[in-house]
Amino acid sequence: MGRTEQKYTKTPTLENEDEFPIATAIPSGTSLTDDDTESLPTASQVGQDPKGAIEEGDDGIIISWEKGEVQPSAFRDKWFAIFFLVQLFGVISTAFALWPSFYRDAQGVMNSSEGSDSDAASQGVDESDQNHENNDIDDGASSMAALWTPLVSSLIVAPLLSIAAMVFMSRNAIALIHASMWISIGLCALVAVLNIAVNPLGSVIFGVLTGCLVCYARAVRGKIPYAAENLKCAIAVVKTNFGLVLLSFGATVSFLGYSVIWVLAFGAAMNKGVMWTETTYDSSDAFGGDDDWTKASSSSSNSNKDLSVLGGFVGFFFILSFYWTHEVIKNVVRTTVAGVVGTWWFSPSEASSFCSSAVRDSFFRSTTYSLGSICFGSLIVAVLHIIRNSLRRTSNNRDAGILRCMAHCILAYIEALVEYFNKWAFIYCGIYGYSYVEAGKRVMNLFKTRGWSTIISDNLINRLLGIMCLGIGVLTGLFTLIVSFLVEEIESQSGWAGFGFFIGFVMGLVLSGLMMGLLANAVDSIIVCYAECPAEFGDSH
Repeated sequence: MGRTEQKYTKTPTLENEDEFPIATAIPSGTSLTDDDTESLPTASQVGQDPKGAIEEGDDGIIISWEKGEVQPSAFRDKWFAIFFLVQLFGVISTAFALWPSFYRDAQGVMNSSEGSDSDAASQGVDESDQNHENNDIDDGASSMAALWTPLVSSLIVAPLLSIAAMVFMSRNAIALIHASMWISIGLCALVAVLNIAVNPLGSVIFGVLTGCLVCYARAVRGKIPYAAENLKCAIAVVKTNFGLVLLSFGATVSFLGYSVIWVLAFGAAMNKGVMWTETTYDSSDAFGGDDDWTKASSSSSNSNKDLSVLGGFVGFFFILSFYWTHEVIKNVVRTTVAGVVGTWWFSPSEASSFCSSAVRDSFFRSTTYSLGSICFGSLIVAVLHIIRNSLRRTSNNRDAGILRCMAHCILAYIEALVEYFNKWAFIYCGIYGYSYVEAGKRVMNLFKTRGWSTIISDNLINRLLGIMCLGIGVLTGLFTLIVSFLVEEIESQSGWAGFGFFIGFVMGLVLSGLMMGLLANAVDSIIVCYAECPAEFGDSH
């Protein structure tokens, strides 16, 4: 880490007394208009202080910030990491401890039900019943072929399409970003036209939205070259450190495995009698009758099961654990990608192989020293998500009132802002190793100095990546549909060909989403590195 720290905190070489030598990573053959060059970020010199920089905003206010430095190896926000590991151990141990008894109880209920059905239908099996069973076996074999054929074909095609999309985007980044913007405008205009006769108010809303998107496209066209170069750099990082793809896939598999364990633990824990309280009431009170005839005809005891205090606490714990673990796994990948991008930015020789030292070291730091910071930020999002879902359920009730609906909408926006804030904070954790609070301060300084340029560049690229995911999903679905027609076992099953398209479409979205998610994380990290240390890119590349 000693040598890496020197590279991260290296003082830029000043070729001019007035400004830093800015490395834009734009090829020499690229022609830029005046609007394009004005949109590129710049960094100004601050006296003789190599750690700081200063900028003058459009309003004349002087804003200064201190460049990031790699922090010494230490566990930060460690108590949140400890709490996370404790709850994770609690869920796993609950699953292994309570699942056997829960399985035996469920098996006993199923056996008793099957026994009663078999007694009622014990008339013997004639030859026609035997033939019917044979037909069921054949149908089952055809159904398995109809399931596995599109699944296996999509697992092969979707990654190949994702890699081809990366190559295509790296060669046509500017044109594709322009096209993605106009595709969004075209789709919005199409929805407006289709709603003219069905929903005139909706047509007006989408028409206004289309006009706003056109104005937005004209306003940000000068930012596209900068966004395109960020995308090219991100593709270069992922291509030279392709082990990040395995990391992303492993994180997805880990979350799926945890989800299975969570379902077993949650079902077994909530099956215990202490989690519920039984309330018994007399239905005769509901009639309000006082005469003997009313009481005799309507008196009966009814019982209702409600969650006990312990059951409510345990249920809340399990739901929080699910959301928290999902956020932690996702943000570990984000922080690891940020660390790899930081190493590639300052020392590309250490991040230039399939499973480079940058990938290994960044993943190690994300799961050890920075795990507490990741758990801290992820816990905030998880709690907000639980509160918002609770308000959503209550707002569906007609007696909930307008205030709860308003609170749900406000909380949804707060949750989105916190998630967006965390996205940038974890980049600082991955690159420099800051604690969560210190990383948050760096994010605020980033937006003060860079303003809307950061958000616009992020938005332009994310739109393109989303359209790419959708296109890969459709192409994968069409491929699996063709394969389904070619397989005789599937063609003979009515409706299974369409199911093959559905499997291919979903698998294409998921697998391409892993790749495009890595690119999105890498782009955000490059934006931060360029805002912090633009000159170092020219020195190291």
